[in-house]
Amino acid sequence: MSDREQLLASAAGDVVRDLRASAVTVFLKVPGVPELHAAAAALTAMGVGALERIALDDLSYASSRAWRSGRVEVGSNVEILAGNPNQTVFASFPLEAAAAPLFSPSRRFGTLTAFWQRAGVEATEPERQRLAAAAASLARDLDRLADHGLSLVPPGVPYVVAAEDPVAGGEGRASASIALIYHLHRLAMLLASAVHPQEVVERTVQRVVDGLWARAALFCLLDTDRLTVAGAQGCAGAFIRAINGSPLGQCGPEGEAMRLQQQLVYGPADLRTAGRLSEPLSGQDCFWVVLPLLAGHRAVGALSMAFGSERQDIIAGQGPLTALATAVGQAVERTRMDEVRHALADDLQHALLPPVLPQPAGVVSTSRYASATSGMDLGGDWYDLITLPENRLVMVIGDVQGHNTAAAVVMGELRSAVRAYAAEGHDPAVVLSRANQLLIGLDTGLFATCCCAWLDPDTGRAQLATAGHPPPLLRTADGRMPPVLAEAGIPLGIDLQATYTVTDLFLQPGTLLAFYTDGLGGVGGDVDPAAVRAAFDEPGNLESVGDRLIRGFSKSLPRHADDAALLLVGYEGPSADAQRNVRQLHIHRRDLHGAQRTRRLVREWLEGWELSTMADDEELLVSEVVTNGLVHGDSDVYVYVRRYPERIRVEVRDSDPHLAQAVTVPREEDQAEGGRGLVIVSALASAWGNSPSGRGKTVWFEIPTPDSRDTEV
Repeated sequence: MSDREQLLASAAGDVVRDLRASAVTVFLKVPGVPELHAAAAALTAMGVGALERIALDDLSYASSRAWRSGRVEVGSNVEILAGNPNQTVFASFPLEAAAAPLFSPSRRFGTLTAFWQRAGVEATEPERQRLAAAAASLARDLDRLADHGLSLVPPGVPYVVAAEDPVAGGEGRASASIALIYHLHRLAMLLASAVHPQEVVERTVQRVVDGLWARAALFCLLDTDRLTVAGAQGCAGAFIRAINGSPLGQCGPEGEAMRLQQQLVYGPADLRTAGRLSEPLSGQDCFWVVLPLLAGHRAVGALSMAFGSERQDIIAGQGPLTALATAVGQAVERTRMDEVRHALADDLQHALLPPVLPQPAGVVSTSRYASATSGMDLGGDWYDLITLPENRLVMVIGDVQGHNTAAAVVMGELRSAVRAYAAEGHDPAVVLSRANQLLIGLDTGLFATCCCAWLDPDTGRAQLATAGHPPPLLRTADGRMPPVLAEAGIPLGIDLQATYTVTDLFLQPGTLLAFYTDGLGGVGGDVDPAAVRAAFDEPGNLESVGDRLIRGFSKSLPRHADDAALLLVGYEGPSADAQRNVRQLHIHRRDLHGAQRTRRLVREWLEGWELSTMADDEELLVSEVVTNGLVHGDSDVYVYVRRYPERIRVEVRDSDPHLAQAVTVPREEDQAEGGRGLVIVSALASAWGNSPSGRGKTVWFEIPTPDSRDTEV
């Protein structure tokens, strides 16, 4: 125990005894964060629920009010629960509190807070005065520590002692039991909110080392028939490397504890635990406690802890450690299953979306999909872009009712049907009518909204029909946003005789269409005009527009409101003109010469545009991005090179949803092609982006043409 911990624990213990409190906690301010964290606590057997974190702007706590007012403040569990229903476990019983500020003339440290398990009896004036005096005395001591350069940043886990022990932090059994029960209680609460297995590992190791005073800890998880090290502290690197990935039967104490499904203890002289501690600890006498982590009747891992000989009391009672193993094992199993379910749902959701959108001459497109659910919840949102003979294009977006497997299945069937009906050459109204009849015939009881549009890039003529779905947003080349006045039919799946009306549109070059589902809007699917205007500020860069739309709408919506799908289509002009300024290449994911072929073609394309002076930079950048997609994306790669009067734009698209990663430190693969990827792009390109686009992603960059550089100079 350090001098600081001794000081804080002794002060808290003195207040418990003086005021006959159930618990007293010393809270210290977290630098740069508006929170108080518990640094030390003295507890009685009835005070094991002490708080650890308090937000300074939450005035339901006496501690936050004392910090603000600079005087003693009182409170109760009624006030705490009114503002923090999630604290029921801590304050479900009658509770009174009093907090005094820990302020010196020059510093504000935190608060000294006492808790009593009693109802309706506030701290008396003498109790408040004694608490204020104890806080003033402690603040003077903290001031002296601060003057000597001692850190007063609160620890991640508070130092906890039993107030019954006449020497705070003593070695009596009562002290160990109270501290152990307290930390198990807190850990159980933390594990209940863990989402990922790694959170379970990190919270457990921190609590074991900092709370239970373990010299070292090792957290292993079972992967099929092998143990993997998920977390460790205080363990030798050679030991971690030896056990990581080892067959269960060769894992010594951990494997034995899991096989027997019982706690095992190994003394300091036991050779089976030799060499486990890191160098600073290797000369210390430690015994090891190995707990099998159980989920039901199955072991999912092992938690091993090393304690100094002074902590023999830690194994005096089997109950607390058994509870620890059970709570941790169940948390591991729950979060693992949640991750598997979420990954399965995410994979299925993305598999039902188009891998890469087509980019016919005269049209540029991108998409976004943001899932608002978790676990096995599946959304029914979908979008599609379908090329037809004679360079025509069909744009579709829809939303099936519900967030479950049935909605996802119906979405997949509707998407396939709409593609088939559109490929037959039907106009949007007929496509929706047939999709409506199909959905009713499936007899699922679900309905869907859908918007379908047809575009002829050669003329700019478009047709649009909707089935209960909002029409697209439209932005003209001169920045106007006229409303698209389309007659909304009833949703699909309701009326077998429903008919839909076609609305004619004529698009001028530079027009942008934004199709969206109601997850991007508020009540009734209405979008936020401010978010739209902000997103459309730079319509020339479609990927950036998509990023801004998703980001802008998400800020204005409550979390988990609904899934959100977005399809952006920019009309650049007649395809005959666009063909002269657009080049594209499809590279199969197994094509080992794809990057080399791309370099050669890019140079040929630039020479054809009389821009051969740009070839070296363009070759280098496109090679790096293509290689990144082929190696790390493990999917087909599509390359699009577009010539604009002032710049050359390159887009590399693939169907891997994970964003490309920049390499910023030397690695062995940096010597090979593609190892420096996005670092080079960032250094040489005038603008670039790395955008998720629905099922896959787009990495794009731009380089100004020589003429535009001369103009800028």
